[in-house]
Amino acid sequence: MSPVTVFVLQFAWFGVAWAAVAAFFVAPWVSRLHPDDALSVWLAPQLFRVLGVGLLVPNLAPEMPRSFAAPTALGDSLTAVLALAAVVALRRRWHGGRALAWACSIVGGVDLAIALPHAARVEAARFLAAQWYVPALGVPLMIVSHLMAIRALLRNRPPERGPDT
Repeated sequence: MSPVTVFVLQFAWFGVAWAAVAAFFVAPWVSRLHPDDALSVWLAPQLFRVLGVGLLVPNLAPEMPRSFAAPTALGDSLTAVLALAAVVALRRRWHGGRALAWACSIVGGVDLAIALPHAARVEAARFLAAQWYVPALGVPLMIVSHLMAIRALLRNRPPERGPDT
């Protein structure tokens, strides 16, 4: 079996697995939390997007086309920074936490929407060595995380604050 075929099969499997974990284990628990805390849980996996920088490391992804690696590493890093800012703001109930969560979800979602077809075009899976499991295991988690965060943003609003809070 070709490396690209194995990668696609693993990617699909991990997508289904992460969706099952989210639906059957995380979502029931998160539903009992304050909406801002729940949203921070869904954003937490995005904190690890800096692993995408490994695409720039020759022994992790030998001969990976820089035209793919550089923008992917940048998009992943920006998403991780926005996730950290959003999680801190949400957990501390700072004004703007939900706006940061939207920014993280939009930037990260657009990054994935650009990177996935680009990865297919350059057959990025052929260039992965030690970096293999980051996109095979991690990208499906990031997709599920974004979808659940957007769902939380659209469905769950925090309680209204009074004039003295």
